[in-house]
Amino acid sequence: MKSFLAAAALALPLAFTSVVATAPAADAKTKVRIYLGVPYYAYNPGPGYYYRHGYGWYRPGKPKPGPVYGKMSCGQAASVVRSKGYRNVQARNCNGSTYVFRATRNGNVVQVLVNSRTGAVWRG
Repeated sequence: MKSFLAAAALALPLAFTSVVATAPAADAKTKVRIYLGVPYYAYNPGPGYYYRHGYGWYRPGKPKPGPVYGKMSCGQAASVVRSKGYRNVQARNCNGSTYVFRATRNGNVVQVLVNSRTGAVWRG
């Protein structure tokens, strides 16, 4: 058994050496470009685009696409809280981007917060 392990230990490195030695060398065709300062783009962003440091490329006068939410009223937010299973909903603060309500659920009095733009509800 010892002689078999010794022969295997000698044969294994020799087998890998012959496989690696016969592999053809590959040509590396990689181009590395390093730019400092304003980012370089291989394409033109388009006519009318300007670069602003810290913000990137932009087109003046065109608003960024995305959802636009209007603010909901305090009454609408209270009805959202009621639809989530809360009862005895009382408004505490309906100013700013987060509305604060006092409500009961399962007999416990809790503070409920509502995002005035999205209608998201969470306990405070």
